[in-house]
Amino acid sequence: MCPLRRRLPHHDDMRHANLSKKSLCTPTARSITTSAPSQATVSDVRIKTIKQAPGYVPVTPLEHQTVLATIHQFPSLEPLRFEKYPANHLYLPTRRDILHRAVVYEGDATRLGTASTKTRHEVHGSRRKVRPQKGTGHARLGDRMSPMLRGGGVAFGPKPRDFSSELPKKVYDLAFRTALSYRFRKGELIIVDNAMELESPSTRLLADIFRHHEKLWGRGRSLMVTLEERPLLEQALVDMDRRKQAILWNKVDVKYLLELSRIIIERDALQNILLSHEEDLTHKAIQPWHKGLVRSLPPSNLESTIGWEDFRQLSLAKPEEKEATRIEVYGNVAAARYGYAETLPQGTKRTEMTLSAYELLTEAKQLEFEKKTGLTFSDYSQNTNTDDFPRAKALDYQISIKNDLVDQTAQTNRLLAEKYLVDVRELELQKLELLSEASLLAAQIFEQLRDTLELMGEAERAEEMLEAARNERTSIEEIELNTLEARVELSRQIAMVAGMQGDFIRQEKMQQEVEAREQELETRRVEIEAQNALLEEASEEVDGAPEETGSVIDVEGRVAEPSKEERSSKEERRL
Repeated sequence: MCPLRRRLPHHDDMRHANLSKKSLCTPTARSITTSAPSQATVSDVRIKTIKQAPGYVPVTPLEHQTVLATIHQFPSLEPLRFEKYPANHLYLPTRRDILHRAVVYEGDATRLGTASTKTRHEVHGSRRKVRPQKGTGHARLGDRMSPMLRGGGVAFGPKPRDFSSELPKKVYDLAFRTALSYRFRKGELIIVDNAMELESPSTRLLADIFRHHEKLWGRGRSLMVTLEERPLLEQALVDMDRRKQAILWNKVDVKYLLELSRIIIERDALQNILLSHEEDLTHKAIQPWHKGLVRSLPPSNLESTIGWEDFRQLSLAKPEEKEATRIEVYGNVAAARYGYAETLPQGTKRTEMTLSAYELLTEAKQLEFEKKTGLTFSDYSQNTNTDDFPRAKALDYQISIKNDLVDQTAQTNRLLAEKYLVDVRELELQKLELLSEASLLAAQIFEQLRDTLELMGEAERAEEMLEAARNERTSIEEIELNTLEARVELSRQIAMVAGMQGDFIRQEKMQQEVEAREQELETRRVEIEAQNALLEEASEEVDGAPEETGSVIDVEGRVAEPSKEERSSKEERRL
């Protein structure tokens, strides 16, 4: 037999052999002694400690770090103090992938998905086959609703669907704080401590504020995030065609935070945004009624301003009520500010308050002028033509229609023609009264502008405004005489119609009215001639006298105080 084929001992045989060698008295439990065996060698092990380098500072986790942010004052953006914010709120590393996912998510949510087309089964038409299947030499074609024919259905066209995508809330919160951190790192996040509200809805004031911001922070537009609605700021932005530059904190998204050049945000609005977008840190959802959210931030620095509350109520009013009360509000605020300015001592504050009152009164008169004539005062000042008034054009059109009716009925019905002629005289009188009121308002506006420019020290432009006011006053006298003549003609025409109708009592009454109006016209004509003669004599006397200079503002902001007679004459002219 081959030695390789020898039988190897079986595993069971070996196990039984080992068991047979052990004695029953041999302990099988393991010793629990902790002493080292006698033959073991103890090695001399020394633990080496790593020495720290001098100046070593251990790394603090990001969630325990803080950053300092500057708190500013609106609208000057003057620094007030520093305030600490967690680093995981305003100093996160820029993650473009997170920002991209958030912007795509917001864009998908804004898509309407209302595009819709009709398939061949939804188009109305005949179900008859257009041509035979074979024998015509043309391609196979079904009914009129086939997508291959004009007017048929659309194959694979769009249907209304939801384009919104999904994004975890924690990822979206991280994107919000990443966008704020990106702006903060670049120095484009400006935190203000007070409410971003204006003193008045003035576009010129807001434009000056924006120019000041560009000097401090560079060119570009700013996104203003507010805690609550700021009606005066929003109205000024709408007038400047920048309505998207102001937004509430709960309507801001990541795309808004990345679009414009800088972000000006109220401190409480920033607190609400950070509190609402930290679910990835706290693992708790913030509800709208959470007690940590700031509800209101009143503009305490503006509540003491004269007229600010009136402007705010006007901005919050309904559009139809706003246009009806705007002129009255402007006039009341102007009177209040002028009265307050009279109580102040000579100085810059009094000058500013007086100028503010003058500007408000001028704007109120301009609004009244536009309401009366239908034409803005700026357009009228460039071309002082009363024929361009839309209201005057409407009256001219009605007069032409009535004159055509007079010509048509003159041969057939004379009484009806005379009645139409009464309507013509009434419309002509309305037009003259409109022109008289417009000239009076224009003269008052020019005089108010003259006082404003005189107070600002612009003597040449003040003289131009004074000359324009004189021209308007002259035209007022001419229109006044024409109005009196029109009233005389109207009374005569009414007396003629009354005589033709046999109403002799009314005819006699109208004749007496004609005599009274003629006497009034003659008296007024004599008064105007005498007044013009006195003005000519006064102008000849002062030709050689030195010209009086108006009140100007000196270097310290003081204004030369006019005499009581001059002030009373100015007030009478203004009223």
